[in-house]
Amino acid sequence: MTSEHSETQPTGEARREPSSAPTGGEDTAPPRPAGGTAVPDWEPWPQRPAARGRLNRLAVVTLVFGLLGGVLAPVTAVFALRRIRRNGERGKGLVTAGLVLLGGWVLAGLVVWGVTMTGADPDTGLRGLRVGDCFRVPTGATASRTAPEQVTRVACDTSHNAEYVDDFPAYERSADERYPGAAVLSQRAETLCRQRQRSYVVDPLGLPAEVRLSWYLPTRVDWSTDPTITCFLTSPTELSRPLRMDTTVLSPAQLGYLLASRDWTEARAALVAGGPTSTPAGLRDAVRRAEATHTDMWFRLRREPWPEAVRPAMERLLTEMEQDEPAWRDADGEPDRGKLLQVVAQAGQHPDPATELAVRQALGLPTAQGEPMRSP
Repeated sequence: MTSEHSETQPTGEARREPSSAPTGGEDTAPPRPAGGTAVPDWEPWPQRPAARGRLNRLAVVTLVFGLLGGVLAPVTAVFALRRIRRNGERGKGLVTAGLVLLGGWVLAGLVVWGVTMTGADPDTGLRGLRVGDCFRVPTGATASRTAPEQVTRVACDTSHNAEYVDDFPAYERSADERYPGAAVLSQRAETLCRQRQRSYVVDPLGLPAEVRLSWYLPTRVDWSTDPTITCFLTSPTELSRPLRMDTTVLSPAQLGYLLASRDWTEARAALVAGGPTSTPAGLRDAVRRAEATHTDMWFRLRREPWPEAVRPAMERLLTEMEQDEPAWRDADGEPDRGKLLQVVAQAGQHPDPATELAVRQALGLPTAQGEPMRSP
């Protein structure tokens, strides 16, 4: 019996052998990692098949749009990429190429726009000019009342012969006004352009003597489309500096003095020029206007906060004007024409021109006709 039992034992071991794990040799399992976690031999997500999917049609459309510069390329690119990720289709490279090509179109457009805006072609019509622009007009065009088709805009510190002052509608009341004729338009232009010059050049002493105010009028053909009057300063000789003297270039102190003294300067000049030949009533009116502007100038100069360098000369000017005030009040009630003419003769001498010159020098304003401004 002992021998029978020993023969059956290997059989039992053979039956258990398939269900037991190998313990060594070539079939031994690999060792576990140091952390004790087994390396998985499967992944918890499904794997796409390695086979290549079909080509996405929207990717092709995006490429075509990119080649042609179509603005819809970004839209089709978004939908194409979504389908490619969802369905495993091909075409991602085509989408990228289409967007790159579209970017090239956009860049080229920006370059062209930049060249246009920087004025690669300096020749332009008057509509392309703005207040303060300096330009050149063809020979003989400065004497014409009809705008040339082309003008050349240049920097004001380079050679030019004209400077743009302003423009305004040529009609008087409404755009439906009928063409009034060149004579009527010339009258409107002279009146309104001189008003604009007065604001554009607050100090006429800064204008060179040869500079003249000019304007262009709309023709009968222009009347239905662009009835505009253009005002500009022009010179028969070459200019090399801007003529503009207004709030954009003047300091507060310079502007304050010029605005306070402008009316008095004009009234005094008119009185000296026309007083001896005017009628008694006209002479009296001119004297009264001069007196009123003289008083107004004194008050306005008195309340200005002048810089320290200007105060000594300004105080002398105010003192002289205050001393002249009684003479102007007496002249207003003087019945004798001869005595009035004496006041007119004295009007060009007071205040002392040397004092006014000192004020201008302290402010950096021109002291001779056509002289440019200086730093105060």
